[in-house]
Amino acid sequence: MAKRYVSLLLFLLAALAISGFLVAGKTSEAAAPPVSSTGPEATNYPKLQPTESTAVQFDVSPPLRDVAPLPVSQSKTGDLQEGGPNGDTHPVSGASDSPVSSLVQSLVGPLAMPTPLLTFDGSPNLCGCSPPDPNGEVGPNNYVVMTNLDFQIYDKTGTSLYGPAANNTLWAGFGGGCQTHNDGDPVVVYDQFADRWLLSQFTASAPYYNCVALSQTSDPTGAYYRWAFPVGSGNNFGDYPKFAVWSDAYHISTREFAGGSTFVGVGAYALNRAQMVAGNPNPTVISFLAPPSPAYVVGDGILPADIDGSTLPPAGSDEYYMGSEDNNGGYGAPNDALTLWKFHADFGTPANSTFTLANTIPTAPFNSVLGLCGGGRNCIPQPGTSNRIDHQGYRQRPIFRSRGE
Repeated sequence: MAKRYVSLLLFLLAALAISGFLVAGKTSEAAAPPVSSTGPEATNYPKLQPTESTAVQFDVSPPLRDVAPLPVSQSKTGDLQEGGPNGDTHPVSGASDSPVSSLVQSLVGPLAMPTPLLTFDGSPNLCGCSPPDPNGEVGPNNYVVMTNLDFQIYDKTGTSLYGPAANNTLWAGFGGGCQTHNDGDPVVVYDQFADRWLLSQFTASAPYYNCVALSQTSDPTGAYYRWAFPVGSGNNFGDYPKFAVWSDAYHISTREFAGGSTFVGVGAYALNRAQMVAGNPNPTVISFLAPPSPAYVVGDGILPADIDGSTLPPAGSDEYYMGSEDNNGGYGAPNDALTLWKFHADFGTPANSTFTLANTIPTAPFNSVLGLCGGGRNCIPQPGTSNRIDHQGYRQRPIFRSRGE
């Protein structure tokens, strides 16, 4: 069973890498030389030590439906590190290998996708953020969407049940940075196994937290358990937090900046899922910090696998994180490849937990960092508006979300 999850995950991610090559291929690059399935990076990568911690703050909210939505009144501050580790975009060494013309389709394929049963406008991006970083999840009866500064809850007919509201409405009355800040980079995931909703945001000033709200029931307009989990003991800004549901834990990956400015690596966190579903004020958190040495191994972030489908992986199965190595990414990667990481969370004996770089997987050539917009970001036209779409191709990292099936 465990092999089934791994193989499907690798197949999907390898397919994505290959399809990216076909669309934005490096026309002047020869096929990548063979790369060991374990790779020197996996063989020589340092053994990482686990850190055990818990939340620094907890409470139970009133039903969300009874909380007045807060207006969006604060500009997003969380994208200070949106480019490379020092806040700058990467040098694009292979820009000539990915001409914009290669991204333009010359032929429209067959319309094989079925017509949607229902469409409706989502959250209005009240902050005007670019990119708005929208993400949403579907449950049996609801659709919940979050953007950088606001969220909204719908039923399956598209009727709004709550919001739009500032994301920190979820922490009204909680106190501290989770309540007072509305800094962005939120994520919503639906735990189909517990029938719960997990909504999150980060804080972008010290002390640094991942603010997590987990619904007490299947109703996303009901009451929530709320926690503030410190990032790097509260000393590291956890940029680009991404969440995933696994059998034993809610997993988080972060890009961490000591004091908010110095890149120190990629964080991987396992939050005890059973304890959180039960509303434990002090759930066990096991975390690791993967250092940027060599920098191309962690790049600009890695992603934990979020389970699709209705079947949990076997009890005790490792969680899988995926990253990329890109010789066009500015970090000196020798080849284009995917990196596979394994997180073994031992909540009984946290000191026995491990987070390892297990494999370096060769791929066809691809560019994760593209030479578009003259080094800018918003240049993809869309009909009916002068607003242009952020191409997102300026960082060496996979984009949320990584799927495990």
